[in-house]
Amino acid sequence: MRLMKKIFSVFSLSERKVFFAAVAVFFISGISGLALAVGENSIMVPIKGGAYHEGFVGQPIALNPITSQNPIDQEISSMIFSRLGGLLSVYDASSDGRIFNLKLKEGLKWDDGEPLTSDDIIFTIRTVQNPEVNSPFLKSWQGVAAERGSELQIKLTLPLPYVFFKNNIERLPIIPKHIFGGIPTENFRLSDYNLEPVGSGPYKFESFTKRKDGFITRYHFVPNENYSGKEPYIKDFYFNFFQNSADLSQAARLHEVNGFGSAAPVDFDVSGARGVAEEKIPMSDYYAIFFNQNSNPLLKEKNIRLALSYAVNRDRIIQEALGGNAEKTGALGLPSPEYNPQLAKQMLADFKAKNKNEAVDITFTIPDAEFMKKTAELIKKDWEEAGANQVRIITFNPNEPGNATVKSRDYEILLFGNVLENPNDIFPFWHSSQSLYPGLNLALYQNQQADNIMENVRQTADESKQKDLADQARKTVLADAPAIFLFSLPYIYIHSADLGGFIRPPAGNFLSSPTDKFINVNEWYVAEVRVIK
Repeated sequence: MRLMKKIFSVFSLSERKVFFAAVAVFFISGISGLALAVGENSIMVPIKGGAYHEGFVGQPIALNPITSQNPIDQEISSMIFSRLGGLLSVYDASSDGRIFNLKLKEGLKWDDGEPLTSDDIIFTIRTVQNPEVNSPFLKSWQGVAAERGSELQIKLTLPLPYVFFKNNIERLPIIPKHIFGGIPTENFRLSDYNLEPVGSGPYKFESFTKRKDGFITRYHFVPNENYSGKEPYIKDFYFNFFQNSADLSQAARLHEVNGFGSAAPVDFDVSGARGVAEEKIPMSDYYAIFFNQNSNPLLKEKNIRLALSYAVNRDRIIQEALGGNAEKTGALGLPSPEYNPQLAKQMLADFKAKNKNEAVDITFTIPDAEFMKKTAELIKKDWEEAGANQVRIITFNPNEPGNATVKSRDYEILLFGNVLENPNDIFPFWHSSQSLYPGLNLALYQNQQADNIMENVRQTADESKQKDLADQARKTVLADAPAIFLFSLPYIYIHSADLGGFIRPPAGNFLSSPTDKFINVNEWYVAEVRVIK
């Protein structure tokens, strides 16, 4: 050390600067080399811990996926209630596709420690099939006979072969019989368990907070130690609720929420927020204008329906009503007639000339949602410019109990959105047997040829033949002009950039529901550590 001091003392000022610079370079290169070596020989891995805050505009009503059609309830419930597919150890289908023998995993439990058995599966299916429950899963389980074989075994029998039924099995959430079995169906919605749920999913209820006016501000969930799958990474999962998109956007800018999304166009403003990522994920949905030909004689005229279709400027709707966040869609993949206002005017003028100048008066029914209102106003303008004498717009509450307007088919022309669980299976939306509730044939469409093709699709396991039949079915429906197919909306999910484990659907695939984004929520993480390979 003394020798170094003597040597250093004889350095000139410039030599000392060079010496310090050389030492600095030595240390920096050494540290960089060490960092590079560590980087090449180590990886970042997720660890348990941290918190995640999901934001919603609106309120939870009943965290029961079998009874509630509220989108917020459905999303939160997907984290609490396991789907049937994830509870099975054995899945066996008969050669004719009518009988399914299922076996549950051993040792399944609810988060309160009670055993989860075949009794819960049977109870859930029969609850879904009760029309008074008005379950969103009713149409998928109509006519299915469920029998108990043992505590672990269930036999399902379908009235007809259905090659897509496995998807229904995979997606059905299971609710606890020991909680709801003793409650009359009409009292389900009054149960405290709708707000303090007992489930079997990756997370379990911990607490919720609400203001004095009853507005629920936050739900808190923690990992469920009885979950049959992999334990979640995120320790505390919160759902925060806001009264409007402006409040949610402000919370996102302040990093009070980590993620939020919407399947409908919403004016979220996260400009200025750092460390934010946006996912725009295609959905298997389509919005269309459905003609109820039984409610207005004018609509029985195919040329009237075609004229109204030619008159609609879809490009303008997408830009002005939807902010560009949509894609033109046809009849489930096939194009509707292109915008041709001149042809629309001519067709309506010809109709009036042949029918003693009969007025074209129509009533347009829409859900009470802002983007639907904007869309309807643009369509009304298009139709009136094409020659319609009067277009009346009336709204209904899409969240009303039983969705009475749609259920009763109380409309002339309806603007509505449908979501396909399987792109090849259009049976629930266009088969004549689905014209009445709970079917979703909103145009009350009737065509025996189309019916036969749709039935064959459901009984054809060969994927190539199935696709060809599905294309035939779509073309047959489209040729009859029972609806005007408008656009498809993506699901937009905005989240903090440090969220790991979030999985987008593979290219060419879709989300069939916003709840699907939580399918692998137990793989999400916000904390990680570097380990040597």
